[in-house]
Amino acid sequence: MPAPLVGHKLGYDSVRVPDSDTGIGQKVLGISGSSRQISGMSKTEKLLIRSLEIFSSFGCDTEFIRVKDLKIYDCEGNYSENPSYCTYPCQSSLKYEDDEMQKVYDAVFAADILILATPIRWNNHTALVQKFIERMNCIENQYSWFGNRLIHNKVIGLIIIGHVDGIQHVAGNLLNFFSWLGFHTPEVAIASWVGENDEDTTKDWGQIENNKYIGEDLKNMVYSSVWLSRKLKRGGYLSD
Repeated sequence: MPAPLVGHKLGYDSVRVPDSDTGIGQKVLGISGSSRQISGMSKTEKLLIRSLEIFSSFGCDTEFIRVKDLKIYDCEGNYSENPSYCTYPCQSSLKYEDDEMQKVYDAVFAADILILATPIRWNNHTALVQKFIERMNCIENQYSWFGNRLIHNKVIGLIIIGHVDGIQHVAGNLLNFFSWLGFHTPEVAIASWVGENDEDTTKDWGQIENNKYIGEDLKNMVYSSVWLSRKLKRGGYLSD
């Protein structure tokens, strides 16, 4: 059976369930970094969509993006030539007429909560997520180089599943990046699942469905994200 997270007890320190109207006015963006060609094949996406459904039950507006479906050019490393070349809007968005990264930028700016979902690929996030991160560098660079913060009062959550125990490595990389962007981390920021050593992925979804830990983590991630977003929108997360 998949191993539970060390030190994690079911029902221990669960996040308070929001009221049905707590999320009204909050916009949630779910981004899938799965490389599966057909929508619905990815178990990571299934969990992401499930989380968006839970968000909706509290009055949140939700949007879903599959990076796989968009034409997004690779980052061309303009920063290495001159930091002033890595600014928003991204040079690649301006250079290539068929580049669709602007759809992602617009969705991120409009969202109050971002849930990023990725399978583990050789102890790391997917290449699609890495492309997304590198193209978001122009957002981070606006602040680190020019002092212009473009991300304000936004919450980040992660869904990570796979068959190698790289959850903490993947989460550490991603949460570090999003903290530089200006995102806030909720009380429960990660919903994760690790499969068996045999890596027989055909059994995964049934095991995920029957695993109480991932189910609890997914709900707690949603609950804590909704609460934190509400506090941020009210002008500060230290008080209700």
